[in-house]
Amino acid sequence: MKTERIVLSSLIACTGAGMLVTGCTDGQGYGEAAVNACITDTTVYLLGNDKASPNCHIKLSFAYLNPHSEKDTVSEAVNHTLKQMYFGDLYAKLAPQTFIDTITHNLISDYRRDVLESYRTDLENGVSPEDMPSWYNYDFEITSELEKGRDSIWNYKVVTSQYMGGAHPNTWAKWANINARTGRQVSENEIFGKADKKGICKLLLEKIIGSANERLKTDTITSVEGLHANGILLDEEVFIPENFLLKADGIEFLYNPYEIAPYYLGSFKLTISNEEITPYLNVKK
Repeated sequence: MKTERIVLSSLIACTGAGMLVTGCTDGQGYGEAAVNACITDTTVYLLGNDKASPNCHIKLSFAYLNPHSEKDTVSEAVNHTLKQMYFGDLYAKLAPQTFIDTITHNLISDYRRDVLESYRTDLENGVSPEDMPSWYNYDFEITSELEKGRDSIWNYKVVTSQYMGGAHPNTWAKWANINARTGRQVSENEIFGKADKKGICKLLLEKIIGSANERLKTDTITSVEGLHANGILLDEEVFIPENFLLKADGIEFLYNPYEIAPYYLGSFKLTISNEEITPYLNVKK
């Protein structure tokens, strides 16, 4: 099943007591523009300085390009695209550190809005600390990577992990290919020919079967029916996932948890080599 998840966001800024580590670091890049990262690691307590109260932990890492000169408009275009992907149009024009700080403050605001009133009610009703619901504690982690891919393509990965109570955290990834010459995201239809998508899906099916056998420690799955018997691809025919990366040695595809299989089987990362997939590409190697 194809799913879309949205991390909490709001436009209300707030301040909170807790630990905060924040800053931008330089890194090694490709060409003249270097890959940098802004990192924030924050713990905010629901009742200000009361560390016995529930808390919200937020860890963010935003990878971006540091323009090599004032004339480097392409790096700025890349960064605009990355911020749109990361958290939407409202944040795309912000400077990297302001971008990270704004997201952090808005997540804190959302956290307090969601749980503070209920928590105070429980305190007034005499609920003991050990009986307080675990969902009063939130945890958000969003990390990103920016690496050189095939030809003049930047590979961008964003991984979001969100815990707001429940049996386990929700974790999912968003991948994209960014044209290093224009800063624009490369679309699926630019890469894969419409008439060739069936051939790509056939290759993906073979990879899904192989991965399923490996993680289930068996060699008995040989068909779609075998996948169905193990809870895989129950609601979908094989499809090209929205997450794929153009790598130097092939194309890596990602199905997030729940997208084609139960949560306990995790995500499916599948690589199809250049030799296998080049005949199906609009742009040949």
